[in-house]
Amino acid sequence: MFYLNLNQMAFMAKHGVLASEKLTAQKFLVDVKIETDQIVTAAVTDHIDDALNYVAIYELIQDIMLNQQYDLIETIAMKIATTLVKTYPVVISVDTKVTKVNPPIDGFIGTVSCEYCAFGSE
Repeated sequence: MFYLNLNQMAFMAKHGVLASEKLTAQKFLVDVKIETDQIVTAAVTDHIDDALNYVAIYELIQDIMLNQQYDLIETIAMKIATTLVKTYPVVISVDTKVTKVNPPIDGFIGTVSCEYCAFGSE
């Protein structure tokens, strides 16, 4: 089995419950792990036409992060994963992690993240 990983994609986006989060962009990180047999063909042929286009995958995620607005990181994680499995029929599963780098929690210096897994049959 092969996995295609896009890690630490950083976006300045306006997602969150608070009014201030909807007005001022904040940093989010997105990681995706895509399971597919399609990569086996690409590995054997060494031909780009047999591979998943990770530039197109990044652009799809970028569109969700920058051109749509959500209150919850849970919703963002699910939207990314389900959109990828619907867009790419060769995908078996997608694990998505969305991290809010500076959540608005007084005294909290860590990050908050949500992970979601979608399967190609969804």
